[in-house]
Amino acid sequence: MVNTKEKEDSFMEEMRTKEKQIVYDQALYEKAYEFAKEKHGTQKRIGGAPYITHPLAVADILKKEGYDIEYQIVALFHDLLEDTDATEDEIRSIAGEEVLQAVKLLTKEKGYDMQTYVNRIRPNPIAYAVKGADRLHNLRTAFCTSKHFRQKYITETETWYLSFRPDIPAEVEKLKQTLERV
Repeated sequence: MVNTKEKEDSFMEEMRTKEKQIVYDQALYEKAYEFAKEKHGTQKRIGGAPYITHPLAVADILKKEGYDIEYQIVALFHDLLEDTDATEDEIRSIAGEEVLQAVKLLTKEKGYDMQTYVNRIRPNPIAYAVKGADRLHNLRTAFCTSKHFRQKYITETETWYLSFRPDIPAEVEKLKQTLERV
């Protein structure tokens, strides 16, 4: 039988370990955010907001849903290889191989085939979750785009992404209603 002192010591050690992990995760997240912010630099979203607001919002969606730090960092990095001069080595050195692999899966190459793109994301739980949150944020902010772009985005979402998140269909419906009013 374990005595009370041993239980308390064990519990306290477990709490110290968790605290160290939280501090480490926070420092890693801040480092990743600063890197993404620097790399996106002066880029803007279609509506004029600083581009970094998008990956930050995607990471926030995942954080609020309880996803681990790796998911949030992939969210911060998900457009880096596609839209900036960030390198695979830089991403790997900051966040490791697992994050890099998910970011690579999310990177659209010139002339990409949508079916191939979606199929390569699906088996990777991190890339799949991040892509779903990415699409969700883009749907929520599509009002900043032209009517033609919104219609194209709705069609693409309905064709390829409805299964990525249960809340995407509702966002598509909201966007459709907005389009009908315009």
